[in-house]
Amino acid sequence: MTQEQKRQQGAPAQRDGGPRAGTDTARVDRVAPSRAPAIGGTTLPGMILDHARDGIALLDIRGRMLWMNPALEDMLGWSLDLIRGRNPAEIINLPRDRPSASDLARFRYLPDSSLFKTYRVTRHMRRDGSKFWNQQSHALIDMGPDDAQKMVVVTCRDISEQVRVQTALVQLKDDLEHAAFHDDLTGLGNRKKLSRYLASAPVRDSVAAGRIGVLQLDLDKFKQINDTLGHAAGDSVLRHVARALSACTRSGDLICRTGGDEFLLICLGIPDTATLMRRAAEILSAAAAPLSWQGHTLEAGISIGASMCGASSSLSQTPAGQCGGEALIKQADQALYAAKEEGRGRAVLYTDDLGARYRAERQLARDLVRAIEQGQFTVHLQPILHLARGCITGCEALLRWNHPVRGLLGPADFMEAARQEQLLSQIDYLAMDAALDALADLRQQGFSDLTLSLNVSGSILEDTDYPGLLDWALQSRDLPPASVCVEVQETTITAEGGHHAAAITRLRRLGVRVALDDFGVGYAGLAHLSSTQLDAIKLDRSMMCRLEHDPRTRVVTRAVIHMCALLGMQVIAEGVETQAQLDILRGCKCPMIQGYGIARPMDAGQIADWLRANRTLPCPVTLPFSPGAPPAGVQRPAAAGDNSI
Repeated sequence: MTQEQKRQQGAPAQRDGGPRAGTDTARVDRVAPSRAPAIGGTTLPGMILDHARDGIALLDIRGRMLWMNPALEDMLGWSLDLIRGRNPAEIINLPRDRPSASDLARFRYLPDSSLFKTYRVTRHMRRDGSKFWNQQSHALIDMGPDDAQKMVVVTCRDISEQVRVQTALVQLKDDLEHAAFHDDLTGLGNRKKLSRYLASAPVRDSVAAGRIGVLQLDLDKFKQINDTLGHAAGDSVLRHVARALSACTRSGDLICRTGGDEFLLICLGIPDTATLMRRAAEILSAAAAPLSWQGHTLEAGISIGASMCGASSSLSQTPAGQCGGEALIKQADQALYAAKEEGRGRAVLYTDDLGARYRAERQLARDLVRAIEQGQFTVHLQPILHLARGCITGCEALLRWNHPVRGLLGPADFMEAARQEQLLSQIDYLAMDAALDALADLRQQGFSDLTLSLNVSGSILEDTDYPGLLDWALQSRDLPPASVCVEVQETTITAEGGHHAAAITRLRRLGVRVALDDFGVGYAGLAHLSSTQLDAIKLDRSMMCRLEHDPRTRVVTRAVIHMCALLGMQVIAEGVETQAQLDILRGCKCPMIQGYGIARPMDAGQIADWLRANRTLPCPVTLPFSPGAPPAGVQRPAAAGDNSI
């Protein structure tokens, strides 16, 4: 619309020229509210007002519209004709923000208001109903004491795009902040949030008051879910546990996912350990609820380690300030380890005794690493008697650790720690080299027909290079493969579900014999006699302990020996200690025996002298037949022989 058209429709008469030459400018300010002031037009100031990109309005002191420029008309969608004499607030404010008629009647700009010193951003509405953000600045024109001599200039700018961009930037910042401190999968806090939380005032206050508890959680057998159903199923289980944790938290608590299947809950305001353990029980129950996933019912078993300021073997509280967040987390982690050891699916509270045991285990692990580096391991050899022939035909190599402080240790003292530290393969190879060196030395001393049994762990059988390395070790010492028998524990074959069959097959192709150790402890039983290619079995010491007093054990022993004879397999009974046991085994036609009744394990220097002294044995063999005192060594375990490395 042209300026002329606007004037014809009621625009201000002097809009295109401002005050005429020679006119008293004060007249403009004294114009009554019902008339529009003479501003705007074709003069330079008028052109500036008409072409300004910002909206400009002139209001009287009562807030009623006197004039506005074209930019403001475009911004609001209202023409000056339709808005003149009205307070814009009743038109452009959002409906919920519009003043009442009484408020409009009372409204008046206050000359000393802070409004004239700041910008104001308001959500306004155009005539077509669309909304926009309006940045406004107000200036007071004060030409005298009367209201008619006061007017307000309002400059308006549509900053909707700037607000949108700013809002997007703020949202992006919030999203980045959230991503930096939260886990993507579960939405729980991560380690960075944990660090910030531990440094917060509420946590410090709770620590000082001794009213803070920590629950460390770990999923039981989570790897099996991922391996059998895939990672999508595993993710569902993780989210399920996260929801269970969230349902059991209180205001001020923090839940974090600190690892793949590890969670941490820090509880503030916990009065005592009983309350903390009730919270742990709630979580165990909530997590145990079945989870349906794509037609499968998944069970999310968890174990929990708990710790609290001052919890000790007596579950008492220590003075305030004696613990910290990081220390509690470490204690909870140690308690979690104990929960796993005790059978999983339970909560265990950290105590002083538990902490001492954990520190001892950590020290043992460090000592094991040092033992490997410094060559502190050696092997002792225990003779194997061929009962029918009445002579020693072989020895079993048994690992020993010459601990610099604790003395000579047997496998039962350190193998679990070695398994936890994933050191079994390294120790197996050290034992293999030491045992083969001893065998080569004995054969050079005249015991040319002597054989050697080597115990191996499941870890070394998983090494595809093991058969080849054993073959090279035999060749480098000029030892025939048939002189070595590799003993594989029955528990190892069962636990791995037969995954070691390929390694056993390769060993037998080399000419190395393979025996099933610990037969009769109840893990696999007779099944592996037919399903696995074996050359021999070793009857476990636990069967020998029952042999004299349990008729059923004697029947089973006789049947196993007979069946192995039909299958062409050797049988070695280990843990033989009494003449009665020997007589029963002889009656069952057991071909070979070993145990403390024959001889204790000896080091390489002692075994040669012992073998020379016992080349010729009385027939029939009777116990004890070994001359002299038995050599010193580790004490015999209460429930198992020395037949594992």
